Amino acid sequence: MCCKCCGETQRKAWVFGLGSLFMILGILIVVFWPGLADHLVEDGLKLKPGTDTYDSWLEAPIPIYLSFNMFNWTNPEEIRNPNVKPNFVEMGPYVFLEKHKKENFTFYENATVAYYERRTWFFDAEKSNGTLDDMVTAAHAITATVADEMRHQKKILKKIINFMLNHEGGELYTTKPVGEWIFKGYQDNLTDFLNLFNTSVIDIPYKRFGWLADRNESLTYDGLFTIHTGTDNIANVGKLTHWNGKAETGFYEMPCGVVNGTTGDLFAPKMNVKDEITIFATDACRFMNLRPEGTLENHGLTATRWVGTEETLDSGENYPNQACFCDPRLEECPKTGVVECKACRDKAPIYSSFPHFYLADKHYLDAITGMNPDKAKHEFVMAIEPTTGVPVQVHGRIQINMMIEPDDDYDIYRGVSKVLMPMFWFDQYAELSPELASKAKLAINLSSYGIIFGYSLVGFASLVIITGVALTLTKRWVRRDDDEAMLTN
Repeated sequence: MCCKCCGETQRKAWVFGLGSLFMILGILIVVFWPGLADHLVEDGLKLKPGTDTYDSWLEAPIPIYLSFNMFNWTNPEEIRNPNVKPNFVEMGPYVFLEKHKKENFTFYENATVAYYERRTWFFDAEKSNGTLDDMVTAAHAITATVADEMRHQKKILKKIINFMLNHEGGELYTTKPVGEWIFKGYQDNLTDFLNLFNTSVIDIPYKRFGWLADRNESLTYDGLFTIHTGTDNIANVGKLTHWNGKAETGFYEMPCGVVNGTTGDLFAPKMNVKDEITIFATDACRFMNLRPEGTLENHGLTATRWVGTEETLDSGENYPNQACFCDPRLEECPKTGVVECKACRDKAPIYSSFPHFYLADKHYLDAITGMNPDKAKHEFVMAIEPTTGVPVQVHGRIQINMMIEPDDDYDIYRGVSKVLMPMFWFDQYAELSPELASKAKLAINLSSYGIIFGYSLVGFASLVIITGVALTLTKRWVRRDDDEAMLTN
């Protein structure tokens, strides 16, 4: 349109009309965009086909690593010497790339989904310090399991067990390659005999012993999970309702036996950074509470750090509310910082702690040598961006230990000291990629971007209207002849 063809009335209509339109549009955006943006973000965070959350949940979009640090028992021949403590040297880390994939999943009308997760590991030699052929000496797990399981049996039965241990491969300790200790598993004479013996009195449910034997590429090892999808209430997304079809684990008395928390890969948005979070650890068959402690800056995101504390692995010594994590059949509950996992780990005398007994009772450190607990290296931490619930950095660090106890009925354990032997510790770690961090920042700032745009429209509209008012007051809507003459001279 040619402005020279417009009269004063038409020009006023265009200026004040457009100014009013931009003003109204800007006000509407400022008022309604935050709610619309929140709805868009929350809808994208729900676990349903077509969302980024669904794609990331189905198959982890970032590399996850599992590093093993093995403890080599350097002086097992001195176990009966009261003046010499068992000494351990840490070896590793031995790092594996870990792939996650959800399979056999079923969505239900009650806003839950049940699924299995297949995890596959690939050794990463470049990130590792050592090879899978490195030799490690550690307590003989099968012998310790048999002795512990039969500890309170009648003398005559224990004599038979003692004969079996002495003649069919029972040992106080054994030396095997790292690869066999972890995934491959090793052939063991005692295991072979017990499988051949095939008795319900001593149940050894595997052919080869390895800490993660039969687990690599297994679909069912970790169990069947049922979680909320958040489609009915976004605050519930990722929360576990059942594990293996049950709301209780069956391994601990209630309420410690409840299936609770998240699996660690999905968290609800708008998290309260003052509250604890709960994760469910299948390796320990239990939930763990983490406490907020500080923040972490990464890829332009500010994440809240939730960490393991003295309470996380307490069995009632200092926190009575966790006393149900101690098996009442035990003669003595573990001291703080150590939890018993026998029922969960095929009745083996397995106990978990943080690496190097970090935050554990000093009793465990004083019984051995070679431990150097360090908060920076051994803390269990999950750094989560609280607005979106997106994990930014994760270090899931747990140590597996085995109890060795004296028992005069068994030649192998006669005269030994009662010691909690560190076997290995692992760190499952992952970090948000820059690309996913950019998406998270967009979700966080989407409401602000709209508000800024809305205010910009209001400002532009105000400028247009003010210009119109100024032109009206100065009667400059139509250029006069003397003005044109002045411009041309």
